[in-house]
Amino acid sequence: MESTSSFRHLAFFEELAKLEEGDSSWRLVSAGLVVMRLVDEWIVVGTDAVRSDSWGVSAVRDAIADVPETTPLRRILTAIVDCIVSAPSVDIHALAPRLMAYAQSLDYEGRLALSADVYETVVAHADPVGDADLVVSAFIQLAYCRRMLSDFDRASAAYAAAARVAHAAGDLIGVLRGRLGDAKIAIGRGNMPKAESILEETIERAHANGLDNIRSRALHDRAYVAGLTGNHERAVQLAYDALACSPTATERDRILSDIATGLRYLGLRDAARDGYLVLAMTAQEQYIRWMAELNLMELAATQGIELQFDRYRRDLDSADFTPLLRVTYLLHVGRGYHTLGNPGAGIPYLERAIEVAAEYKLNQLLFECESALCEARKRGVRTPEPRAEAADVGLQTVVDGIHRMREMAGVA
Repeated sequence: MESTSSFRHLAFFEELAKLEEGDSSWRLVSAGLVVMRLVDEWIVVGTDAVRSDSWGVSAVRDAIADVPETTPLRRILTAIVDCIVSAPSVDIHALAPRLMAYAQSLDYEGRLALSADVYETVVAHADPVGDADLVVSAFIQLAYCRRMLSDFDRASAAYAAAARVAHAAGDLIGVLRGRLGDAKIAIGRGNMPKAESILEETIERAHANGLDNIRSRALHDRAYVAGLTGNHERAVQLAYDALACSPTATERDRILSDIATGLRYLGLRDAARDGYLVLAMTAQEQYIRWMAELNLMELAATQGIELQFDRYRRDLDSADFTPLLRVTYLLHVGRGYHTLGNPGAGIPYLERAIEVAAEYKLNQLLFECESALCEARKRGVRTPEPRAEAADVGLQTVVDGIHRMREMAGVA
């Protein structure tokens, strides 16, 4: 996984080339690059390379000092430098968790190529025996970054490496996490039968060994495949099974969000609304709460409840959205006004949505916004979403369960 010395940290140089020299993003990436190069020198040369009074360390600290104090990455980069300067010898075991924190923070900011670069440093130097858990996690996160960058070959190699390290360490959870990655690669390549086969095998092994977290993840992924292949009823049922055995609150929120969306797709609007209301009130992550409210706003328009639609519109207007969520909000408001019979009121929102989507190259959303604007300008009546009068027997258990969750959460 380690790049050659001539091209080490190429992702950082490529990122810098895209930025205006001296702006805050450029300073942040530049500081990360010099820290990673200092780490390289420490690993190769030893502690002499990072004496606390050395010019190299001082230059790196100066670069970090140029990063705004409010930026979490500044503290992480400082911690990396402090670790290697204070270490009596080269100790990757002590440094690796700090590098993992840096890579994860880059991931959260959407800088996947940079995150992958840092994970590559971890897997190149950490001990796959003594630090097997950390190395497995690093390989899996590296694979995720590569997969999201559509680099499926390198992602597949990283998942395979994670499985090898986990198998050697007797870590069944790590092995099965690698298999879940293999399924995601198959999905990314459009090979749904292979993905289904891998997931069914993983579900069985996880169940047999009492690994509820892995079983829940596999069921959730299996639900996703069912949805992609058009079997939305099966997707909702599988996701509900995943919800029942998920041990973590954040994962349960994400699963419930998918269930609510599936119920809405099947025309079960009231049940979908129950799910979104629970999420809007109780979800751990702000992103999930916002998405739930955006969906509730759109549902209110679909159900002709204009006062409720307008309340969500006002409440969300000042939210500190990411560009993706801002475009989604503007699109939902524009389409909502059209659904409520006032397409003219939605046109400014759709025009702004197109501007933001184009600025941030959100091409799929840009297409949706342009289509919605075209329809709004025609001032015709929007085709209503299909509505199911009642759930069939197979789905009624899910509908009842989601309603009980709403009652238990005390959501009006």
